[in-house]
Amino acid sequence: MKKTFILLLAALVAVPVVTFAQKTTVTRVNREKTYQTSTHSVDIWYQGELNVGFATSSKLTWKDGGDTEKTNYSRPFISTIHGARITQYGFVGLGVGLQYAYGKMDPEYDDTPNWETLMIPVFVNLKGYYPVTEEFAPYISISLGSSICATSSYGDSGSSHGSSWETRLKGGFYGEYGLGFNYRRFNFGFGLQHQSIKFSETYDGSTDNEKASINSFFVKVGLKF
Repeated sequence: MKKTFILLLAALVAVPVVTFAQKTTVTRVNREKTYQTSTHSVDIWYQGELNVGFATSSKLTWKDGGDTEKTNYSRPFISTIHGARITQYGFVGLGVGLQYAYGKMDPEYDDTPNWETLMIPVFVNLKGYYPVTEEFAPYISISLGSSICATSSYGDSGSSHGSSWETRLKGGFYGEYGLGFNYRRFNFGFGLQHQSIKFSETYDGSTDNEKASINSFFVKVGLKF
């Protein structure tokens, strides 16, 4: 009777353990997990990227009126993305980067200041993969977020005759739209970057903002892990 009771107790404990194992199974050393639903299995695992790249110069387009003017907003950048690979075909993650624009605000005149602007984009990244082999997978990529202006040569403040004033450059909407591929751990991508910026001028407590945007072609290389 005692042996029968022990065997029955062991069976009752084993049932939920087996049920859980059917729902979540670690299948790879990279923490891949298989989630069992009522109809099919979904493989999800961690994926990260570290990339360096360069975005070309482009025109500055003002929001009010749509006027454009030449500028040199060329910039090297570095970015990292971390998120979840959902099967072989999808990815969603969060990214952050650093971009430094060093060219002249108005390249047609030698005495105009350089941008000397450091932007920090923070964004959500979505990718759709089309695996050709286990080692080679082209993808399309969309990143949407916002940039913070950490520092810029466009900025000054002061006061005179009882009046105070301040000029600042601020960030805005950030978007990246591109194509690329992974080959083993190597990553390559190219496409278009969109950066919205705001020229803010405050005089005696009254603030006036002028919004503009820059679209640039970019290329980047890095590692997938």
